[in-house]
Amino acid sequence: MSSTAGNRGPCKTPLCSAKPAHSSRHGAIPPKGSGLTAMSVRVTGWGGIDEIGGNKFLLEDGDWQVFLDFGKSFTAYGSYFEEFLTPRSTVGTFDYLRTGLLPPLEGIFRPDLERLPEVRSFWNLAKNQPGYRADVRPRALLLSHAHQDHHGYSSFLDHMTPIVSSTATALIMKSLQDSSNPTVENETVFVRPRSTSGPLLRSKPNLGTQRAWYLSDGDTWTVEGERFWNQPLSHKNTADWILRAAEPFSGNIDGHRVRAFPVDHSIPGGCGFAVETSVGWVAYSGDIRLHGHLGQLTERFAEELRTLEVELLICEGTQAPYSHGPGEQDVRLDVHKTIANASGIVVGDFSPRNFERLDTFRDAACSSGRRLVVLEKDAFLLHALSMADPTTPLPNAADGPLIYRERRENQRAWSQLITEKYAAALIEPTEIAKSPNEYVLAASFYDSLRLLDINVQGGEWVYSTSEPYNEEQLLNMDRLRSWVKLLNMRLRGGADDDSGAHFHASGHASGPDLLRFIEIAGPRRLMPVHLERPGLDFYREHVPPLGIELVDPTWGHPIEILP
Repeated sequence: MSSTAGNRGPCKTPLCSAKPAHSSRHGAIPPKGSGLTAMSVRVTGWGGIDEIGGNKFLLEDGDWQVFLDFGKSFTAYGSYFEEFLTPRSTVGTFDYLRTGLLPPLEGIFRPDLERLPEVRSFWNLAKNQPGYRADVRPRALLLSHAHQDHHGYSSFLDHMTPIVSSTATALIMKSLQDSSNPTVENETVFVRPRSTSGPLLRSKPNLGTQRAWYLSDGDTWTVEGERFWNQPLSHKNTADWILRAAEPFSGNIDGHRVRAFPVDHSIPGGCGFAVETSVGWVAYSGDIRLHGHLGQLTERFAEELRTLEVELLICEGTQAPYSHGPGEQDVRLDVHKTIANASGIVVGDFSPRNFERLDTFRDAACSSGRRLVVLEKDAFLLHALSMADPTTPLPNAADGPLIYRERRENQRAWSQLITEKYAAALIEPTEIAKSPNEYVLAASFYDSLRLLDINVQGGEWVYSTSEPYNEEQLLNMDRLRSWVKLLNMRLRGGADDDSGAHFHASGHASGPDLLRFIEIAGPRRLMPVHLERPGLDFYREHVPPLGIELVDPTWGHPIEILP
């Protein structure tokens, strides 16, 4: 690895930068010059199978291994935990292993989280569990994007396992850790080692290390970007931390070519991967769509896969059973109409990581003579993303988003950075209260108390996110209705709105678009993931007629890819 400013601890597991191997196709022995000898190539999933999210797929070529995502399963988590019952960080991996949130893969997790006797006892008993293995040692984690169901449990992986992602994904992950509570689940970029303290684990004061990270799009840091990357803003007294500069990815891991392709999704920086193995190329879609404003990226990805003659495509199917729904352009038109006709304040309720939706509300606010106001965490995300995409709209007093000044007793380092750097864009809730018709506030149900500080007495609450799909989300929707009623607002969007207006578009491709993507890519085999049973039935009906073999995965069971 190169020695760059701020890199004060060399990575012990650098990704190989050897000369790339050439492509191979069918046959037990790859063509001369491929650099790869035909071995047992297998794919095993411990998540993302018969469920939406929680993706954890291990690709193996002999003893060479990489993970494709390592996400959190919200379905599994909700089976055991809720707001007031959560896993204990003081017992390391134990609660997560015992409840099956982490797969039974002995040896892949951070050693400092496995020190307690109950964890060692678990591994003694786990040898007879389905899916148990002790021979997994991944050379890298290929991370598709910064949604928790794809990266959420990467924090538990041994911190010496390198991560490969787009620059935007890396920066979003960094900003999310900085602005979140300092828990084990959030240690995706910076790791605070734990030591035993009696029967519990405790973080070591003022000690930490940064994970090895590689940027798949080949970008190089600006001076400001590198400084931001190597600055752990979620902690104090970090002078002695081991910092590692994120480096451009060479496209090669121990003689295996790895290619990353940008795709369109509901968060910036999404990408799919293709990995050269000894029996040919294996591709992974991550999450994709064709109906966003960057849908051409997903189509280009499919075209590139066709040139590689992919042996196996691991493809998501979240929306496989559904036909075309509204696109982002439909959402943009209806948001513009709604804000133009609104009286009182407008609340835009959408995911803060959906920057395309944020841009829609910003444009609609400007067109209606209003200003978009974002929360400090949203401003921090914009600040981070701007280091990967200079076109990102940054807070400013003239024409950028304004920043809602929070009422708080103590200010953390990330918040202080935002309030100092963008001081001119800060706006007090009392100022918004004076002229509510002049503002659109990007907020959600969890920010409802801020509307009391604004003294809201009427307006439009535009619900621009996905419909609730579990009991807790349904309860939150009932609570949101109570807040809307209390504030004398009107709820637009969701099941309560029969106007026919579209305020949300899925981040995933519809069934027809998925088939179009697959047909263009032309893989020899297809493994459907990130879907529930109706999605698998859709693939069973439509994929074999395309002349593509359908591979049905089972949790914890390897699928061998034969030449």
